[in-house]
Amino acid sequence: MAERTLVQETASSQATVGRLPITHRGSFIKQFEGAHRSPSIVCFRFWELAVAAGCPYKCSYCFLQATPSYVFGRYPLQGALFENWKDMLQEVESWLAHPVPRLLLIGELQDGLAFDGAYKRFAGRSLTEMLVPLFRRQKQHRLVFLTKSTCMQHLRRMEPTDNVVLSWSVNAETAGRRWERGAPLPSRRLDAAKEMKGLGWPVRLRLDPMIPFDSWRDEYGTVVDSVNEIGPEMLTIGALRASPTLQAHARRNGRDSSVFDLLDKKDPSGFKYRLPFGTQVEMFKFVVDRLDQRRIVAALCKEDKSVWDAVNLEFNGCHCLLGTRDEVVRERWSGRSPHRHESPRNRKGGNGNGG
Repeated sequence: MAERTLVQETASSQATVGRLPITHRGSFIKQFEGAHRSPSIVCFRFWELAVAAGCPYKCSYCFLQATPSYVFGRYPLQGALFENWKDMLQEVESWLAHPVPRLLLIGELQDGLAFDGAYKRFAGRSLTEMLVPLFRRQKQHRLVFLTKSTCMQHLRRMEPTDNVVLSWSVNAETAGRRWERGAPLPSRRLDAAKEMKGLGWPVRLRLDPMIPFDSWRDEYGTVVDSVNEIGPEMLTIGALRASPTLQAHARRNGRDSSVFDLLDKKDPSGFKYRLPFGTQVEMFKFVVDRLDQRRIVAALCKEDKSVWDAVNLEFNGCHCLLGTRDEVVRERWSGRSPHRHESPRNRKGGNGNGG
């Protein structure tokens, strides 16, 4: 693997990316397979685009730490760029030719915008300068950048388009300071979301993972109040969860692994270790009840159906979908009676596509 010196353009509060390895990737677009294999987890085979490897931030609960590509050193956990980025753009253009509307997510396999400036230095164009025009010129597909970054300098110079959604992973300040080391504080991410929505960009937010530290009600209440002020099209909520080996990998990587001591047992599907069921439900109800659902769609992220039932939340789409009529929703639920939270009914105030 060749190395070249690439300094990403960052705000002073962000982790900087110094020496980034340059590597090669075969294919760039795939469908998420994890939770789809667990029959009672409400999640789907959404489309994800890998624009880089790894992440410069050092979140304790980052699932990449336990995935084979990083455990066995195929990619460096701190990040790498892809030398064959032109192949990536060709693959995206082929994906956009699909006749049925779909959504493509950047941010499941790496931070969605942390490498934006690094690509500018490496390729002469930032990721946003490469990808936003491709989605702007068509009418049916959407792109989502999911990020903790607050560096919006390239996007600020672009005309907003409804086909590109900016989404921030946010949390309480205590969680951000303790378990999301190197990332901008959650309050700064919320400020960035407010700014970009004010400029006309569609915005979604993901409050995930919620953690029941001592002052969680006060701090998450402040977060939800900020979300209501921003008015994103959707807020997706998740709680701390982990695969069996994630705590050991976090410890090996020098990250605060004590957060995993809060976990109880696996969910009914055997998908992930979870917080105690009652704690999950209490936290989710707290957020849902405080959220302005007249304007903002509420959803849960990769949660068991039993949690949706206990929170009494109807399924109206989630972060990585166009909405309840997304083709991957129909694909999973075709040929069987849907769970009551899987029915593609729009609640009052919803528009059917998560907006």
